[in-house]
Amino acid sequence: MKIFHKYLIKRSLFISLFVLILFVLLDMVFSLMSELENISDEYNFIAILKYIVFSSPQNAINFLEGACLLGVMISLGISHQEGNLNVLRSSGQSPIKIIITSAIGPMLIVFLYLFANEYYFNDINAGAKLERAIKVGKTKDNAMKNDWLKDSNSFLSYTNLSNSTIYNVKFIKTDDSQVLYYKTAYSAQVEEGRLIFDETLKTHTYKNNTIINNVERFDFPLVAKIPYKNIEDLSIYAITKTKKVLSESKIIEDRLFLSHIDKSYYKKLFQPFSILSVIIFFGAFIFGSLRSASPASRIVLSVVGAFLYKIIQDFSISLAIATNFSVFIGVIAPAVFLSLASLFLYKRI
Repeated sequence: MKIFHKYLIKRSLFISLFVLILFVLLDMVFSLMSELENISDEYNFIAILKYIVFSSPQNAINFLEGACLLGVMISLGISHQEGNLNVLRSSGQSPIKIIITSAIGPMLIVFLYLFANEYYFNDINAGAKLERAIKVGKTKDNAMKNDWLKDSNSFLSYTNLSNSTIYNVKFIKTDDSQVLYYKTAYSAQVEEGRLIFDETLKTHTYKNNTIINNVERFDFPLVAKIPYKNIEDLSIYAITKTKKVLSESKIIEDRLFLSHIDKSYYKKLFQPFSILSVIIFFGAFIFGSLRSASPASRIVLSVVGAFLYKIIQDFSISLAIATNFSVFIGVIAPAVFLSLASLFLYKRI
């Protein structure tokens, strides 16, 4: 039986990996077609290709669940046609054990990918996005939305943020509604309560006795450092640090932001459990009422089912945030329900 088990693990592993690579390549092709609309002298074809290659590893997380599910379903479908599953059942192997054995290969991919995404892919993707935004912005200034912040009598504008650096900086200092001076620079470092401008700093004063240097006092809010659109790009470690800071805040905006941080945190943390739940649930149909169906039917069913599961999970999370309920429950509830439904299915086999 060990030979059959190794065969199931290897087959599902390689099929899942092949499907994942195929999905990523297709995504790269569509991304290339989309990015060609922004081509310019600064953002040329080589720069576009570089952006797509560097951002695609992190984008692969969107296809991880589907690739693993398809890998297991295709592997089991082929084994069923070959008669290997009948041999395993005849030897006393339970359906749930066969499914879990087949899931070992894809789950190995999941853990290896999540580890690489945590320590490498997130940073690579962030750098690629920043470089793209800067290059596109040089020829499409109108398309770049400036974020404006206010702290006391100071106003700050920038277009991009990466770690602790802001780009295309504009700073205005006022006093009694009158502008004292303004500064512009290519970038500035954001430290605790301070902005440190780079050597490209240019200033214009409206009062001759004003003292100008490359440092300004400015309390940069945490929410501005991590825009909503960038939450999904954060690593679990970065999210944990952010949660620790926001958990002490009583401000309504910060509490809402914390809910979205929790959403990304729990989705990343429980993604392996979610993927395994989907695999176990749809794997039951290999042995159940659809055992006489074609492999194509099982694949279509699994794809549609995984899509519906994703919609239900997103809805439960959004409902938890909207009702100020536990985001943790909203994330894990669909997977728990699927696991309980799987127990019912396997009892009937």
